[in-house]
Amino acid sequence: MKKNTGLRKFEWSDKLLSVGNSEIDHDHMKLLGVYNDLIDLTESEVNRVKFAEILSKMTDYCLRHFKKEEMYMREMSYPQLEQHLRQHRNYIYKVAMYNVDLSGANPPEPQEIITFIEKWWRKHILINDLDFERYKKEINSTAVYSSF
Repeated sequence: MKKNTGLRKFEWSDKLLSVGNSEIDHDHMKLLGVYNDLIDLTESEVNRVKFAEILSKMTDYCLRHFKKEEMYMREMSYPQLEQHLRQHRNYIYKVAMYNVDLSGANPPEPQEIITFIEKWWRKHILINDLDFERYKKEINSTAVYSSF
């Protein structure tokens, strides 16, 4: 029997979550897929080790995504780059600390971690990432978001 944690999975919708750049959207879809794996785990018996593994997988993917995003913003001379970089660093630090705390004597509740991630990504995609895509269009930049 599945637990009802009250947590919601991300369901991708171009209308609601797309920033208008298919490569960035693809990365976001993958990240949100890993987030949904965390939800799936909490709906069964939560194994802290497995939860930490999935959280690490998400963090590793985030680091690659953030690096590409930061190169992209530099290429277009995005004026809010430093603020955006701070957001990335703060997110990575917070999630890394959650991961460390999971192995401690008083681990955080998985729902607390998931709630933080959900709120952060929703805001980051819908406000911050959308903003640099708007900026790119305004200045007619030829910057390309790509893999390395």
